[in-house]
Amino acid sequence: MSTGFATAFNEITLVLFTTLAPSGAVAYALMSFPIIRGMLSDDAHHRIDKALCIPLIVSLVGLVASATHLGNPANALYVFMGVGRSPLSNEVFSAVIFLAFSGVYWLYSFAVKPRRLLQRLLAVGACVSAIACITAIAFAYSADTIVTWNTPFSPLSLWANALLGGPVLAIVGLRAARWKSRGNRFGRFMLVFAIVVLAACLVVYALQGAIVLPVENAVASAGDLVPHYALLVCFFAVFAAAGIAVDALLLFRTSVSQEGKASPDEMTISVVRASVAALLVLAGIFVMRFSSYMMHMTVGISF
Repeated sequence: MSTGFATAFNEITLVLFTTLAPSGAVAYALMSFPIIRGMLSDDAHHRIDKALCIPLIVSLVGLVASATHLGNPANALYVFMGVGRSPLSNEVFSAVIFLAFSGVYWLYSFAVKPRRLLQRLLAVGACVSAIACITAIAFAYSADTIVTWNTPFSPLSLWANALLGGPVLAIVGLRAARWKSRGNRFGRFMLVFAIVVLAACLVVYALQGAIVLPVENAVASAGDLVPHYALLVCFFAVFAAAGIAVDALLLFRTSVSQEGKASPDEMTISVVRASVAALLVLAGIFVMRFSSYMMHMTVGISF
């Protein structure tokens, strides 16, 4: 009996999309929070504006990867024609709306004298569309005919992954912007939040394994398709914990400094270290998204 590896490998572009786009959307929203809140110096505001390209690019790479799944770019027109009645069309449409808000904000930040109020409105629009985008992606795979996906674990796991990868990716952007709140409280909050979400992810995956893997159709069980599910969860835990540990190594040794005034030497985590941490966490998320596509099994006799 073959496993679901071939199925997941054939859908590798969608694995990348569901790994990168949700995390990038959460990271963009988190980096936008200081802007929406206000009280930033002009210099700090300008640096964060430019660093927002990091989560924007990550999300864009995910969307481009998913577009290759269409085969012919002209098929994108049919995707948009299904908005409102097709979960997959809603997924792509919401991702495009998020990228539109975030991209317009980033481009407008290059204006000679951008208006703060307009920037805050665009940032709010990007945050709202980010939530809609992740939710649409999360529910796009709850298809009635795919018994292993038509469970609460599909949207729960995708949202949990986004909330895990988003904070560590946001830390990369804020390090690149050389910004931190007083005492780096915002950075510490994001890291603690990521730790809590990692624990929640493990609970979700443990329950998914206990409930979904025994499900079977006329050909096989989900456990046959993902024979090493427990090992994959362990890989996920190791990668994600290692990434968080890299970020935490020096983060909690930071000294109190004025917001927006930190020099590169004062930053508790270099951009390189933060990038390594984000890559580790995203690698862990990729493993579990890959296992999700391995688990693909319909109610009929096919996988």
